[in-house]
Amino acid sequence: MTFNTLEQRLAGGYIDLFPVFVPEENAPVSNKEQEDFYHLMKSFYQLAFNEPLFFVPILHEDDAFPTRIKSRYNKPKLIKIMKLFLKSVEDTLQYMYLLGKGETPKQNKKIEKIFVKLNIKSILPAWKWMATRPNASIISFTYCLFKKEHTYTPEIYARLLDETAFRKLENWMLQQGYKSHDIYHLIGSDCKLSLTYANPKWSQEPPRGGSFYKIKHTGIAIEHNRQFLHPTLIGICIPGGLKPFLAVFDSMSEHLKRFVISRTKKCDACRYCIQTDKTGKRPMAYTKITFEDKEYNLCHLCPGYYYCWRSLNEEIVDNMIEMLGFMDSYIEGSNKSIIDITYSQ
Repeated sequence: MTFNTLEQRLAGGYIDLFPVFVPEENAPVSNKEQEDFYHLMKSFYQLAFNEPLFFVPILHEDDAFPTRIKSRYNKPKLIKIMKLFLKSVEDTLQYMYLLGKGETPKQNKKIEKIFVKLNIKSILPAWKWMATRPNASIISFTYCLFKKEHTYTPEIYARLLDETAFRKLENWMLQQGYKSHDIYHLIGSDCKLSLTYANPKWSQEPPRGGSFYKIKHTGIAIEHNRQFLHPTLIGICIPGGLKPFLAVFDSMSEHLKRFVISRTKKCDACRYCIQTDKTGKRPMAYTKITFEDKEYNLCHLCPGYYYCWRSLNEEIVDNMIEMLGFMDSYIEGSNKSIIDITYSQ
């Protein structure tokens, strides 16, 4: 998709993450009243996309960070420009949330103009309910997540990724007992609404989201952020890191061995793993692997940065399923010694 301005790109992120309408049947407001609020919020995001000058005084040429490491792009002002528009949208949403709670936020002429444009003359019943119901949150309010026990994100991310490939992966995980989770405010990311599928057999704790840090379950994690050129990212969740699984590399199928070697970082002596070692004796964090008469020093650290993709196809899904199935065999099978290794990391 092409965008006329940077602000339009950012507004498109809200539209991308806006879910299909799923009402709460047992709510004190009717389905019709919930739908009225849903269409109001949908119109709000469409206004931000069509007429971003309601939110910021000037527009900028379209741009985005090529990778998740923003500093590599060497455009520090881009972050500030993006934050101006995003803050304006978020401030308006917060203003609406407080109004729904019955509070009286400080008057804001910019927001008043937005209300006039959207023909907002009163607080809708579902608007008030979503702001005041038990455990109300700004995320469930702004994305119209009416039904608490419903996971909204699979429909969103199936649409953003290849639908057929995603459903194949999803169906396999559901058959294996994986559970879906809407994750709000993903740690280490600007994504407000991400998706995790996690195998609960690995840990009783709920997943924290993402596939990069403190992973305790096998599964997948998906996030979306329009600040990046390729906004959607799906990754395999590898509990405890790669080390225990590389220790049993020889038990993998030939196909899975090739996949692991293709995705895992080869040690390049960056010394990140021993930067805090004052003794000079700590070994670097890699496992020496021999495959097809070649030796590889496979790095243990941060596998989430390498086992991730910007899009899906059937080949990627088949590889993901085989990797997940292999890891799960050590939690479900007779050989469970790897579990102790995993959680000692």
